[in-house]
Amino acid sequence: MSNLIMDSKYFSFWSEHVPIIHKEKVVSVLKKFEKFLEIQGFEGELNFDEFHGNRKKPDAFLPIQEKVIDKFVGYLRDDCGASTFVLYNSIVALKNFFGFLYDNEMISTHPMQDYPNHYYYRPVKNTALTKDECMQVLYYALKKDPFFRYEFVLFWFIIVTGLRKTEVRMLRRSKIDFDSRRVFVNEGQKNASRVVYLTPALAEEIKRFIQHPQYALSERNGDGFLFNQLGNSANSLCKVIRELCSDAGITRTVTPHDLRRTAAYLMQTGGINIIEVQKQLGHKILATTLRYTPPLKDLAQILICLDSDK
Repeated sequence: MSNLIMDSKYFSFWSEHVPIIHKEKVVSVLKKFEKFLEIQGFEGELNFDEFHGNRKKPDAFLPIQEKVIDKFVGYLRDDCGASTFVLYNSIVALKNFFGFLYDNEMISTHPMQDYPNHYYYRPVKNTALTKDECMQVLYYALKKDPFFRYEFVLFWFIIVTGLRKTEVRMLRRSKIDFDSRRVFVNEGQKNASRVVYLTPALAEEIKRFIQHPQYALSERNGDGFLFNQLGNSANSLCKVIRELCSDAGITRTVTPHDLRRTAAYLMQTGGINIIEVQKQLGHKILATTLRYTPPLKDLAQILICLDSDK
């Protein structure tokens, strides 16, 4: 029976109310689910609230059960040869679809409310710079500009603090407490505000940097941003880091996020507790931090699987 789901009231309602940007991948999964139901011999008008027969009450029906989803996942894996990545995204798509129907009272029960997803997998390429590469870039930046040292301070600051590129651009001088060597990050952050820490040497270098006569010339109407030379462009920091590392002899393209990974790597190899690394980077869950530290990727996968079982 063709178009079992595509012609249903469920798909029509979902399609009408969901932004087009989110539809394509979900539609692809729904078509596979539709084919699966046809193979299973499903007949009649699709009604997720009256999907199964009731053995105890022949005239009554039961809502769609989780076991149907189990069989569908098995069909994708065994009959279609779906990869781990495809399986993960298929479960997410179907869960979102049923969740939307449930939230809008189109179905009485959500068959995937607590459905576990054991197929989480996203390979992480280790793009962190090594200690030697960091020293190579710092040495070049210092040699290039031995007096003002703008790029030297910027690079050093990111590989110590691990701030995101927007956090770096939006950081104001007033948010730095030089006595305690703490930086209060409350602009441009992805999650909650947090405090990050500077090393003693970096704190002293930043004090020297902002007192340099050339620094005063670059201030933009008293906006107070620490790295005010970056301006308003979101790509300005990317350009500075890319060109600095390239000129320093790093053969691959380096991004600000690579320096964030570098900060995690340097903290880990320096013996800093992984929970403290998580706090410094501002990650909500530990598994994300563990993915930034290559030797601990297996542990990250274990934590993700445990989390999906909850």
